[in-house]
Amino acid sequence: MPLLSRVVLLMSATLCGGFFALSGAGFSRAAEPEQFSNSILVFWFVAGVALAIPLWLPAIVPPRYPRFLKVCRRVCAVLLLFPTWLFGTIVGNNVGRILSGFSFTPIALAQGLVLTGCCLVCLFVLLWPEFRRHAERPPQVSGPG
Repeated sequence: MPLLSRVVLLMSATLCGGFFALSGAGFSRAAEPEQFSNSILVFWFVAGVALAIPLWLPAIVPPRYPRFLKVCRRVCAVLLLFPTWLFGTIVGNNVGRILSGFSFTPIALAQGLVLTGCCLVCLFVLLWPEFRRHAERPPQVSGPG
């Protein structure tokens, strides 16, 4: 995997996982401020890291294991559909509020657009070698019969 692809995946993992962890910790602090502790921060940190696994795992696999990297990219592309859906719901809810005439949150819409776009770009980065491999195959000629 090229260095640029690895950098994009790691930056996206930091952005998506960090957003999820900070949002969760902020909600926990607002919901129950008297019970907020360091263990809750650790929980949300681990949850953010777990959500970002499909982004950072293929980026850290060494290139000397090409078969494992290929399988890892495919599995992580499937797993990346969950964060894409999760962040896409932020966009969908805000667009629905705009269309129905209710007030919407421009910052939440912008965050959702950035995070959903980030996940879609990473899906493309993960699946690009598969697309390129299929495009470079010579056409198969079928014989008579």
